[in-house]
This record gives sequence, C-alpha cells and structure tokens, in this order.
Amino acid sequence: MANYNCTTKRCSFKHLNAYERGKIAALLKEGKSIRYIAKQLARAPSTISR
Repeated sequence: MANYNCTTKRCSFKHLNAYERGKIAALLKEGKSIRYIAKQLARAPSTISR
C-alpha cells in the first residue's frame, strides 16, 4: 500500500501536455537553462529535466 504523505489535501499530479513539451524542446534548443524553463512554465525543475 502506497503512502504519499498527503494528509491535508489531495495530491494533484499533472502530466506535461503537448504544448509544454514543445516549449521545453524549443527553449532547450535555444540554450536556456532548466531553471529558466521551469519558471516560464510554472513547473518544478525536476519535471523539466525528466
């Protein structure tokens, strides 16, 4: 049984959509950093790096 320590509210995980994936690819090609891209898309840097 998995326990994700979500006691106060329901955890909400969201996949990247096609637009976000395209934006990530374009920004990486321009040489932008992972942290810069994460801020632009309001996502965690670890999400972008994966």
